[in-house]
Amino acid sequence: MITQTTSSPFIQFRNVAKTYRSGPVEVVAVHNITLNIDRGEFVAVMGASGSGKSTLMNILGCLDRPTSGSYLLDGIAVANLSRKGLARLRNKKLGFVFQSFNLLARTSALENVELPMFYSYPLVPLRVQRQRAIRALERVGLGDRYRHHPSELSGGQQQRTAIARALVNEPELILADEPTGNLDTRTSTEIMGFLQELNDSGTTVVMVTHELDIAAYCKRNIVMRDGIVVSDSLNESRRIALRDQKPPPQQERKAASLPMTYSTIGVFDYIRTLLLRLSLTSLLALRALYRNKLRSTLTALGIIIGVASVVAMVAVGDGAQVRIESQVAALGQNLLTVFAGSRRSTGVNSGSGSASTITLADTDAIRHEIPDVKAVSPEDVSTAQAVSLGRNWSTTIAGESPDYLTIRNWAIASGAMFTDREVHSAAKVAVMGSKAANELFGPVNPIGQTVRVKNIPFAIIGVLTSKGAGMGGQNQDDRIVIPYTTAMKRITGDKFLRSVNIQIISADRMAAAQQEITSMLRQRHRLGDRAEDDFNILNQKEIADTVRSVSSVITLLLGAIGGMSLLVGGIGIMNIMLVSVTERTREVGIRNAVGGQTTDIMLQFLIEAIILSLMGGLIGVLVGFGASKMVAVVADFRAIVSSGSIILAFGVCFVVGVFFGFYPARKAAALDPIEALRYE
Repeated sequence: MITQTTSSPFIQFRNVAKTYRSGPVEVVAVHNITLNIDRGEFVAVMGASGSGKSTLMNILGCLDRPTSGSYLLDGIAVANLSRKGLARLRNKKLGFVFQSFNLLARTSALENVELPMFYSYPLVPLRVQRQRAIRALERVGLGDRYRHHPSELSGGQQQRTAIARALVNEPELILADEPTGNLDTRTSTEIMGFLQELNDSGTTVVMVTHELDIAAYCKRNIVMRDGIVVSDSLNESRRIALRDQKPPPQQERKAASLPMTYSTIGVFDYIRTLLLRLSLTSLLALRALYRNKLRSTLTALGIIIGVASVVAMVAVGDGAQVRIESQVAALGQNLLTVFAGSRRSTGVNSGSGSASTITLADTDAIRHEIPDVKAVSPEDVSTAQAVSLGRNWSTTIAGESPDYLTIRNWAIASGAMFTDREVHSAAKVAVMGSKAANELFGPVNPIGQTVRVKNIPFAIIGVLTSKGAGMGGQNQDDRIVIPYTTAMKRITGDKFLRSVNIQIISADRMAAAQQEITSMLRQRHRLGDRAEDDFNILNQKEIADTVRSVSSVITLLLGAIGGMSLLVGGIGIMNIMLVSVTERTREVGIRNAVGGQTTDIMLQFLIEAIILSLMGGLIGVLVGFGASKMVAVVADFRAIVSSGSIILAFGVCFVVGVFFGFYPARKAAALDPIEALRYE
């Protein structure tokens, strides 16, 4: 907290010294200076290069601390202030005018003048900032040039912009470091006229110069040599700078200065202040990014690619998972399939399906003795050539029961399914899949037509709806369904079944039903306790769980690949932000000089990194969405872009921005103001 005493001099130095150390070498820049400067004085500090006048100015401007001695500014003990307290003091009481102008490039005159108000306490609303900045520019004769950048202004206009920036917070002390050093004689006289006008209105002005004709405009001249004051005298023959225009009327000064301490405020006022500070800092960050559009775009490119990869890959993975799950579901609801097992002969296993053990009696027992069974369809499947109307087509001949359509959740598109009566009589009737019907009959309605399989005529009584590809990519519509009794007697001649499709009443009973069927079949097949099953039971739920697990792993793997791209993008942001900190070192120094605190500087660079990440995330989501749709078109399936993946992408972008932007932001905030201002 800043403490204040009742000392009368506005500036008070007591034995102030400043020593710089470079390894074992010590350089005394200022040596035990004691001086007072009263409020309203216009003082010129003169001396040759290396005399210590610039160091004295830096100490006066609270940009540097003395090695020893005391410095009071308006009764405030500067040595006791933290870095944050010094920044507030500079913003409230000081205005800087530099020899090299120190205006932010690619920033308009108006935005340069607004800069100190971004760091003011209490905060200044944006509308008021704009009004005060325009008024300050009008005061120095630049009311018609406020939208111009420094490169579009002459040297004199740039210095007047710097003066307007120094005036905008109505400081009590103006510190001018060689304000005419880079200007011609006419412009120098004009600048001195501005400074004299300010001094006449009550503002204290301290100016560093090495030019005697410029020092002649001041009321008091202090001469330094080798770090000590060798002369301190009033200027009896002060020059008055003539100006071409009558100076505008003096603005009213604030009745009382605001205390340099934190005041007690309510919770809502505190939150409002924080939000306003955040919005102002975000505006500064957006302006900085806009001034470097190409670099910002290239920096965000890594994030764009990373997010696009994550969104597209996760969308493709989710779409593939849904497709596979739908294919599993197309097999039927709550489905158990019993297959013939393997047969072992002389120690040789003939493989799955080689055992002839499943009989029609087994299917009847399953249907009537297992209470959890809802439907049963014995299955005898083969491949044969079908002929009709001069066309022939090799297709699947599936011997099934009438329950087959219920088990497979398959509907009739036209006609009807055969009945139990036709099964019992081994009738020569058939229901065709849409693919087989199209290949054999084309545009002709197959209902009532005849198709010959192994020279046996079958009457077409129905056509199934299309189901598309099933597990393994096989087309489910390329089949002809006939009664299983007909298939066994007339097509394959099998005495045993190759498989049985069983539908269970509910998903939660599938495990219990599978165990009951296993026990019953082992008993019917008279298998001993140590004998292996001569059949296999495939649980659809287990298949679905396995497919879901594999799909999740694949999706996670795809997301991880995209995440690596995000990591690379984050490293790119940190790299460019570090380069940006180096390039903008002088800018950081300027912001410190006009009152920017450590947290303000760090927050600005951090917000820049976050904005880059979020902008890259937004563009990446759009690119990823488009890429996933293109992949879906090529692969002929629907990619699913979920809101969860988008939220995750933005969340990761925010974390990447904070994580990879923190170090550059911290580095920028830790820069020494003096070194930053001297950086070339």
